Amino acid sequence: MNTSRRLRVSMNTTTTTNTNTFERVRDGIAEMGLIVALFMAYEVTRGIAAGKEAVAFGHAREVMHIEQKLGLFHEISLQTWFLTEPGFVRFLNFIYAYTHLAVVIAFAIWVYLFHSERYPMIRNTFLLILGTGLTIYILFPLAPPRFFPYTGFVDTLKLYSGINYDQQGVSMLYNPFAAMPSLHVGFALFSGIGMIQVGRRLIHWIMGITYPLLMALAVVGTANHYILDVIVGALITITAFIVMPRLTAFVSSRVNRDNQFEPKRTVSA
Repeated sequence: MNTSRRLRVSMNTTTTTNTNTFERVRDGIAEMGLIVALFMAYEVTRGIAAGKEAVAFGHAREVMHIEQKLGLFHEISLQTWFLTEPGFVRFLNFIYAYTHLAVVIAFAIWVYLFHSERYPMIRNTFLLILGTGLTIYILFPLAPPRFFPYTGFVDTLKLYSGINYDQQGVSMLYNPFAAMPSLHVGFALFSGIGMIQVGRRLIHWIMGITYPLLMALAVVGTANHYILDVIVGALITITAFIVMPRLTAFVSSRVNRDNQFEPKRTVSA
């Protein structure tokens, strides 16, 4: 009897474990699918470019003027310095073009698998950053620096890597006037801050600081963003990390209060 009971308990435990593993994998695939789908929506729909050329170029001149007033207009001098080292420029091209999506997904998978209790807050913070960025893209279309070669800007992706976002086919799925804010920097900083908050080890600090800095150099060095875009993208991410925990706590308290005062239903015999 004891052996039979232990066998049944063991089988039930195994079944429960397999079910939990299946549900976790299923939920993980759904979560990663959501992140990728939102990322693709960000790439495809981060603004409708048609008819906004004049406005976007006007905004670009305003941004450059503001940067000059603030002493921030150093993009051309930085590019000139970078271009003396073609190998470094190719490295920045790689960071800009190929790590943007990969790092966010890798970070999300790491948090989901090894720090699942932190994942909902991390995901919601990402959604807040994304939503804020998309809203600004719609309200403030901005032509990137590479559209102003006559001022000294160089499209390094096109020059060294053969990547041309303006070619037919690519341009239909890409809004060239989504420069403000730099969500390349925003998402890089999101991964960096999140890695430091969740991991807390020295390697996480090193990676969490180094990667956003490299991305900031990449977006400016490739002439895809202004320094002001970098600042705004970073501020959006920092603000999201500050606001989301407070917003979550506020919503939770309201829900708990509503549940507390909700009249209990009685079941008649």
